[in-house]
Amino acid sequence: MHMKFLSCFLGLLMAVPMLMGCSKDNGKPDVVPKPLKFLYSTPEAGAQDVALTSEVSVVFNEAITLAPNHNIKVNGSAAQVTANDRKLAFGISLEVGKTYEISIPAGSVKSSTGETAAAITLSFSTISDRKTYEAENAALSGNAVVEKSLTGYSGTGYVNQKDGDISFKVNVPEAGQYKLTFRFSNGNNYKENDLLVNGTALAKVAFQATNDWKLVSVNKVTLKSGENTILIKKNWGWTFYDYLEVAPADPGIAFNIAPTLITPSPTKEVVNVYNFLKENFGKSVISGAMANYSTGLEEATWMNQNTGKWPALTGFDFINYTRSWGTINFTELVSNSINWWNNNGLVTIMWHWRDPLKTTDAFYTEGTSFDVSRITDVNSNEYKAMIADIDVIAGYLKQLKDNNVPVLWRPLHEASGKWFWWGAKGAAPCKELWKVMYKRLVEHHGLNNLIWVWTSDSAPDATTWYPGDEYVDIIGMDIYPGENQHGSQYIAFDKVKEMFGGKKMITLSECGSIPSIDAMFEKGDTWSWFMPWNGDYTRADKHNGANFLKTVFADSKVITRDKMPGLK
Repeated sequence: MHMKFLSCFLGLLMAVPMLMGCSKDNGKPDVVPKPLKFLYSTPEAGAQDVALTSEVSVVFNEAITLAPNHNIKVNGSAAQVTANDRKLAFGISLEVGKTYEISIPAGSVKSSTGETAAAITLSFSTISDRKTYEAENAALSGNAVVEKSLTGYSGTGYVNQKDGDISFKVNVPEAGQYKLTFRFSNGNNYKENDLLVNGTALAKVAFQATNDWKLVSVNKVTLKSGENTILIKKNWGWTFYDYLEVAPADPGIAFNIAPTLITPSPTKEVVNVYNFLKENFGKSVISGAMANYSTGLEEATWMNQNTGKWPALTGFDFINYTRSWGTINFTELVSNSINWWNNNGLVTIMWHWRDPLKTTDAFYTEGTSFDVSRITDVNSNEYKAMIADIDVIAGYLKQLKDNNVPVLWRPLHEASGKWFWWGAKGAAPCKELWKVMYKRLVEHHGLNNLIWVWTSDSAPDATTWYPGDEYVDIIGMDIYPGENQHGSQYIAFDKVKEMFGGKKMITLSECGSIPSIDAMFEKGDTWSWFMPWNGDYTRADKHNGANFLKTVFADSKVITRDKMPGLK
């Protein structure tokens, strides 16, 4: 029994060196080399929309070194690579919208024990600056819903907005300006809805009436690098959306402002004003105020009392001057205009034109059946009534001419909205009325103290309402963005600039919330002047208010009356 035990014990002792892998030469244990294996890559193989700042690397299970002639390639060309511990790092400056193919041949890298890795190939694609986002994949709120009943849509459906909102999450490679294009339909009913980018209201988007799928684009939308939120918020609602396409912005055009006024032989003062506007356009913005009761200085005075400064421009309205009401002070507008001009201020006058036939006192379409299309019939009662009213207004404008007061004259405003009778019958009669008025005031009455301001919008059909370059000096826009919305209005500004060829200065002829001056000059909507409407639009904090106006009037790029030169 003892001999058996001893024999087993000696056998075990002899087996131990073999189990420990002892070298026959030095008795040290042999190291069993681990195979060199690929673990993962950054970006991962097959990745899409990779950020341009992403690292490009491959990681192995062991520390590596590069073979002398590794022949590692990126898109078929020799790669710049470095080995650092277990990581193989690539020196690549990633480009927008590009696919990268990485090839690591077998034996290109090895471990400290000489093990080599098998061949590796992988690919990935960087984020593109052009991408289509299907509406059915967007986030929907309210009662917006995915539908499929209309034909011709892309993807798996489209969105019926109804009374809801549609929110797209879009990714772009770099911060900058992009063009947003929406494919839409609307049952042949014109619609407007609000565009918000990253929570900021940018513009009202006009969707022209169509039974087909059509495209509408908003150019020069500023996006940040990475993820952005594009929200179509219900204004009118009830629009069908197929997709949103994001692409680099189209290059804009430069302004090429008409050098002279359209009026022959203009007065010295009106030429001085026009040249002053041209000289300052794009460099500074002129502050304005609108009369609270059409002919007074209530809002300008309130601004002065609350900011210590007068606005440079004030606006009046001939609203009641074609009536013979005993309650109207028919001298106040002219008197205030003369005094304002004599104090180095600028004067703008508009005209809420009441029913020329005087069957009503309305100017809104819903309140009068007055037919502006009769402007082409010189024998009609409507034509004669319009001429009679123009002649009345000419008398007041002549008083201003006689006192050397130039006027930024803005009649027939907001015509394309059709809520005033002068736009109710469409573009053609409205344009004819503008031309008739121009000829009557300039050629018949000899009024050469007027700068003619046409009020446009940024809708696709805006140019169809335009009377023509030979009848317009400046293009105005009336924009009411909503409460506490002081963001730039560059979308509308740029669109009007493009549509009218950059030949006319653009002014914010009426507004609710004034755009932030910093945002205005950062984004490029450098209006000639701004004029908030009266009442709450001027005085209430939810639109402007005393504190905001103090900041605006203190800005070095804002011209208040104390900064106005003598233009006489």
